[in-house]
Amino acid sequence: MTTLDVPLAPRRLAASVHAVRRILPMAGCAIPAVALRDPMVAAWVRAHGLAVTACGGEELELVRAAGVRPLHVVLRCCPVSETIRRAAGLGVVRFVVSSDRHVDALTACPQPSKYVYLDEAGPAVAGERRLDIVGMHCDVADPDDPGQWGVAAERLLGRMAQMRSWGAELTRISLAGGPASAWLTGDTKGLGAIASAVDDALDDGCARWRLPRPAVVLAPLGR
Repeated sequence: MTTLDVPLAPRRLAASVHAVRRILPMAGCAIPAVALRDPMVAAWVRAHGLAVTACGGEELELVRAAGVRPLHVVLRCCPVSETIRRAAGLGVVRFVVSSDRHVDALTACPQPSKYVYLDEAGPAVAGERRLDIVGMHCDVADPDDPGQWGVAAERLLGRMAQMRSWGAELTRISLAGGPASAWLTGDTKGLGAIASAVDDALDDGCARWRLPRPAVVLAPLGR
């Protein structure tokens, strides 16, 4: 199959991912579950192992129906504990938590493997409760401004440095913002600018706080 044989939306999504990884070669990229309503996009996501973010039971069901492997799903925990339990039961292992309630729900799940990102406003005590805290997450306040992605990345690095002083070694950051349409329409210039801003922020922040360079995940928030 040639590039021209690939349907337009998946081809543009592939170009978006390439634009990010040209600057951040090891970056993880994710799209929201609602994008899977396009069966061509869903097929491309399955074939290439792209991560998918889900918020709530409806989106979790959408991911399941689209055939996305649970290991590729990131659940942004919602107030409904049953959704968290269902996700863990389906085999989802990556979660973003922003409250003690989320931490309690995850801790109560019998499944052993849970890799947790703490929202920047999340509980700092999660590491004491049988969860593997791997990184920090935040939603970018002004996602149209590439510089704000860099600001957010540096802020998370500062939090990671603080947590390291408490004995917690975090190795990943996750940043989300803007619409999925930027990825699905192939806004390679805009996404490249975002990746460059994050790359520069990682260089500066890691040097300032003497941190190893973390793995990065970039994702849109909405449709």
